[in-house]
Amino acid sequence: MKSLQFDIISELTPGEKFSQLFNRTWPAYRAWYLDEGEAARPSYLECLNALKEYMPELLPLYKELTGLLGCDDLQARFLSLYCPPTFYSACSQLIYKKERTALIRNYDFPAFLCEGTILQSQWLDKKVIATADCLWGVLDGVNDDGLSVSINYGGRLVEGKGFGITIVIRYVLETCATVDEAIEVFKRVPVHLDYNIALLDKTGHHATLFIAPDRDICVTQATTSTNHQGPQEPGKPLFLDDSLTRLDALNLLASPRETSLTETVSNFLQPPLYRPHDIYTSGTLYTAVYLPAEGVVSYIWPHHTVDLSFDQFPEQILDIHYL
Repeated sequence: MKSLQFDIISELTPGEKFSQLFNRTWPAYRAWYLDEGEAARPSYLECLNALKEYMPELLPLYKELTGLLGCDDLQARFLSLYCPPTFYSACSQLIYKKERTALIRNYDFPAFLCEGTILQSQWLDKKVIATADCLWGVLDGVNDDGLSVSINYGGRLVEGKGFGITIVIRYVLETCATVDEAIEVFKRVPVHLDYNIALLDKTGHHATLFIAPDRDICVTQATTSTNHQGPQEPGKPLFLDDSLTRLDALNLLASPRETSLTETVSNFLQPPLYRPHDIYTSGTLYTAVYLPAEGVVSYIWPHHTVDLSFDQFPEQILDIHYL
């Protein structure tokens, strides 16, 4: 039986809790970052200049974090998340617009590779609740302006020069209030792999973006996405065999028929959207339901639910066991 510990942490400004998280996770992140050899990673100056050029608002925070942690050259390069090693996930996303408006996603990844941190912070002007990756990167999250965002791997196996997606998601949540503002970020900040981005703000405005390092961003009004971009090419296998099957299941949930939010979420806890860990290497680690207009997120597992908000954010440790 696979298991994962989730640490639900509130620390509005970087401090002791963030330092403890870094010390606990750095050995694993170091091994990943050096997987292709240190020469394969950009220099500190390249990382710093990339942050200055594309996400200058993050630069003071980046310097604060590296100072807090006493980072050496390698650690500072890692924290920039500029041109990191590749990492692939599964995942399913649905922007639900019926009785209420919600962003629902399953995050599918090997349990032993997931950090398992859910963090509330206020590092710049906005409060943010997010599922963390690489310490200050974000897999999915919401800010107190009512913007929510989550990611799927796009499945094209194309690599380029750019940032790891999770630091760009952090940037969006720290600096953007609306879907339109977020779209402008994704148009100008280079990302090193292809991704599908789900966006929803408190007004109900939404978008699904298909981004890749080798072509222009595609902005759509799609409400569903899995792990491919566009129609399957004849004779070319998908990155994940079940990507079309999961997309069909999502499209059925998004169809005009009346489906309650509760019923819709329950489908994320069952195959084909839920990927059991005894069958898949990247099994479902959690379901997140974001209600951006209300500043609320629920993390859901088959036998457990945690409700969090900017007003109520109880710190806790969860031990989740997967079948």
